[in-house]
Amino acid sequence: MYKILLTGFEPFAGMKTNVSGIVAESLNFKSFNVELGESEIGTRRVRQRSPKIEWRSKILSVDKNGSTHISKDIISDSIEDMDAIIHLGLARNASLPRIESRGLNMNFFTSPDNSGRKVTGEIIQGAPSEISVSASIELIQNEDLKYSYEISDDAGGFVCNETLYYSLHALHSKCKEIPCIFVHLPSEEFMSIEEQVEFVTLISAVVVQPRHIDVVGAIFENDGKWLASKRKGPIHSDKWEFPGGKIEHGETEHLALVRECKEELDWDITPLDRMMVIDYHYPDFTVTLHFWKCVSLSEVPPSNHSHSEHRWIKTSLLHNFDWLEADIPLIEYIQSTFQS
Repeated sequence: MYKILLTGFEPFAGMKTNVSGIVAESLNFKSFNVELGESEIGTRRVRQRSPKIEWRSKILSVDKNGSTHISKDIISDSIEDMDAIIHLGLARNASLPRIESRGLNMNFFTSPDNSGRKVTGEIIQGAPSEISVSASIELIQNEDLKYSYEISDDAGGFVCNETLYYSLHALHSKCKEIPCIFVHLPSEEFMSIEEQVEFVTLISAVVVQPRHIDVVGAIFENDGKWLASKRKGPIHSDKWEFPGGKIEHGETEHLALVRECKEELDWDITPLDRMMVIDYHYPDFTVTLHFWKCVSLSEVPPSNHSHSEHRWIKTSLLHNFDWLEADIPLIEYIQSTFQS
């Protein structure tokens, strides 16, 4: 079960209620499975389609104490058990929810907050002029969240932006990789409380999960030897893997295998049978690998477009190479099944 720290604000500027506080309070101590619907392969959507979420809510004061409250909790490590932070605020002039993509290091209060404070200038002296939210905007955009919304790059110059910036700055200072985002909600005139609650639960189910990719791997065997490819580039450099790559939206596994082998190896190939499907969790993303036994229709050696070298390796020697962690279960399967 994932745990989310959800914040809303108290009323301000003479208002009797604040929709952000109402929504936050309505989810406090609630826990249930959020249904995201089915996901087609290659859509880059989150892996778990019905994750169980538990919310812990805090209503923040509309002043300096409120805007720094969560950042102080981050610095003091008192939210260690939380998997994500979602700040909610009211956008009085918006007709749709606005998902903020960054916090700006600038206050520009056009009216005083609830403490009478009216300030202009940097929020934190000498700090970066902006900090991107640590939750993935791309993941949110890849999902069907049922309701229309806008992506915004300006959370305003009031306490909402101040709260977001303080939180993001604290996460960076403490090197904490906790997804944090700010969602501005419209008034009830444009979106009912029930709809806003549902929208926030859908956002919660997305931001709390790492990005997920679907990958195909092509397995070529020739006289007891298996084609292995050595990676080049900044990520997992010099690790060994089976050729293949990401499945694009709209592709089948077959089409992805044919395309990837043409791009990486300059080979025309035919996929035969699926050998194994592996789900693997890296620190910052998850991957599902669809491995297929394939045959090459080309007679030339494989090209090195994406790899530094290729080798045909005997079954008994496969374990001697430094494989990508996600490929190791397949190596073990091959050696246990095809070892002569």
